[in-house]
Amino acid sequence: MHIDYEISEKDYLDGQRLAVKGSLVRMIRWTPLVIPAFGALLALFLIYGALTQGASVKFVPGAIFSLLFLSIPFLSRHRQKTSYANSNSLHGNLALDIDDSGIQFGGPVTSARVDWAYFNKFVEDDRTFVLYAKNQSVFNIVPKRALSRAQVSAFASTWSRTLGLADREISVRIKASPSISWRRIARQA
Repeated sequence: MHIDYEISEKDYLDGQRLAVKGSLVRMIRWTPLVIPAFGALLALFLIYGALTQGASVKFVPGAIFSLLFLSIPFLSRHRQKTSYANSNSLHGNLALDIDDSGIQFGGPVTSARVDWAYFNKFVEDDRTFVLYAKNQSVFNIVPKRALSRAQVSAFASTWSRTLGLADREISVRIKASPSISWRRIARQA
């Protein structure tokens, strides 16, 4: 199967969001929620302290940290937009060729042939496919808007068929040995 596509900034941001949601590492999934929640809790604590004890210079460092924690989602989104803008390999026409032996990524700057064994997981939502490498730190984004309905179903079935066994092996390892860290599981798979 051959797919020609382009990744817009919105596609990239959607893919980043989906990659975080689909990560096996719990800390990566929870960080966008926990850190701002901690910042809000700290702000409430500081407001309560200022109301009961009176405003003081002692509250300034806490206020700075509270604002920093609350701004993490905005700073992260800004960093993602900057990363997209500075990346040469994400702009222009991209191509994807899928066959039984692997997948070929191509673009104006890079081209790579990757065997199926390199990937261990894919996730999708209504807008994006995200293909994870075995180390979970590298993933590829394929926007669904560039694919026809037939290509979307063929793409998903190819990935499910090819990676289905690897996902079961990973989940069995997680259930069979809960003391193994998430990083070791990603390396073993």
